[in-house]
Amino acid sequence: MDTLPTIDGGIEACIDKAAELILNSDAILFTSGAGWILSNGSDINKDISSEVWPPLLKYPELDFTRMNNAQWFRKAEGNSDKHNTPNFSYAFWAYRYNTDNSITPHFGYQIVKQWSEMNHIKSSFNFTGNIDGHRLRSGWNPSALVECYGSIHYMQCINKCRKRLVDTKDSLKFNIDPKTDCVIGRLPHCLYCKQLARPNTQAKLLVIELGADTTLPKVRNESASIFIDRKWTANIIRINSSTGDSVVESCYRNKTNNQGI
Repeated sequence: MDTLPTIDGGIEACIDKAAELILNSDAILFTSGAGWILSNGSDINKDISSEVWPPLLKYPELDFTRMNNAQWFRKAEGNSDKHNTPNFSYAFWAYRYNTDNSITPHFGYQIVKQWSEMNHIKSSFNFTGNIDGHRLRSGWNPSALVECYGSIHYMQCINKCRKRLVDTKDSLKFNIDPKTDCVIGRLPHCLYCKQLARPNTQAKLLVIELGADTTLPKVRNESASIFIDRKWTANIIRINSSTGDSVVESCYRNKTNNQGI
């Protein structure tokens, strides 16, 4: 007979308090990051790991951050052992796409979905930094979801010529040259302008702050924290009838290369 794991008294108290908060709330905002991916069998956010993409073990100068850069798709196409073409990047994205699709969404998505469907919860919303589409696969309403970095399940033109997304479907099914770790053959192209297409990831965020003053600074502080957070590519527009309150302070500007007006 299996025995249930014991729960630390402090943790149990936190669980009880969390349950109380849920039962006394009218709406829930769910936010999620890579933690659920990692605990579900994917090591996708580690720097250099065979779980991210096995070839990274061969190239110590490369890591997840560098591979996860849209500038790869601005380079000339080609199968090259110099690792400086979109073909090399597409091999990375194909592996990531297949990995995300092969993993069953974390069971926690179903648990919190049940919380959102409790009779006393009037509304719920999801904000996630994951691009794997697992919330949608778990049955969440797409109109109540923001994927702040985009989704690997959609493709876009590198020039955003029509500002339209196309379902990835079979676009990331390639043959890979084992000598160069590059995609062999034709890469995905935009249906309209015929330029390269790329996964709809690395979405750029614009924060538009309206009439937030310094007397009650919580809104301004939240805007500023997103503006300077290096996890985001966030610009900010601060609109205020008071000239002094409309300024993006230099202490924030000095911490980022993003634009603030």
